[in-house]
Amino acid sequence: MNDVVETCWTSIPVTVKQFLLKFLDYDSRCNLKLCSRDDKALVDSTRYVPDVISIGEEPERTGENSTIYLRYESLILTVTERNGITKVSTNSSIEYNTIKSRYDVASLWVEKIKNRGKIEANRIKILNFSMTPPDDWILKCDHLEIRMVPSQHLSSWLQKTIPKLKTLNVQMYKIDEIFGMDQVKNTSEMLKLSRNVSMTDEELETILAPSIAIVSDGKITENGAKKAFRKYVENSRPGDSFELRFPIFSYFDHRDLFDNKWIREEVLTEDVTMGEYIISDTASMEDLRTFMELIQYQMS
Repeated sequence: MNDVVETCWTSIPVTVKQFLLKFLDYDSRCNLKLCSRDDKALVDSTRYVPDVISIGEEPERTGENSTIYLRYESLILTVTERNGITKVSTNSSIEYNTIKSRYDVASLWVEKIKNRGKIEANRIKILNFSMTPPDDWILKCDHLEIRMVPSQHLSSWLQKTIPKLKTLNVQMYKIDEIFGMDQVKNTSEMLKLSRNVSMTDEELETILAPSIAIVSDGKITENGAKKAFRKYVENSRPGDSFELRFPIFSYFDHRDLFDNKWIREEVLTEDVTMGEYIISDTASMEDLRTFMELIQYQMS
């Protein structure tokens, strides 16, 4: 800092500094810690919730080992293991070796970034990570993404998450046995599940999220889809979206998904198979105009 800026900063009351710290990103906070011992103590004592924490793993082409990527805001650690030696490097050119396994390094890193015993961020991503989550890991976030973890670990990751999610995005080859969990049912804004989602009509009804994107494995029926779409139309808000893919039969007519109370008048065009519908006030006109864009079907 130059003399003028330093004088201004040092004269600011601590409570005001703590307030200003809320508006600094991770890099800015790290830079401030380098200015003085007092600034370092200030930053360390002020609670900070990062925007994103990510734990990912990428298999090697040889299939022998994998590379683990650990992200905290803009800081990214790359962890590789060869012949009993684990190499840790960062995007800021810091590098060191250890005899600990790459999974032990990942666990130690998580312990360092915990906030009051929790892995806390606005967004948390668990990407292709093969390790079983330890018993003492607790995830606290608004937005959770889980991608291609071992199927037997999916429920464990969700159980480790405080069930107050705004969005949940799970991408797996097959998804089942999680639909009764509060972390899934009580997601408040957007639930995205793909693919081969083994969800029944009854389980679909329990979903609270107004926006969904679900690729069914065939258990969701036309009747279940109709109920879900009706709930969406009658309760959706601007910005909500609806995408439901499910198998259909040759006699399926997408117009059957429309509730009769939404239609006040039908005006046929020259092609009698097509209709223009005037929608009542109980439905969202904007949503129904884009109906064919929002709901997609997978032909059986």
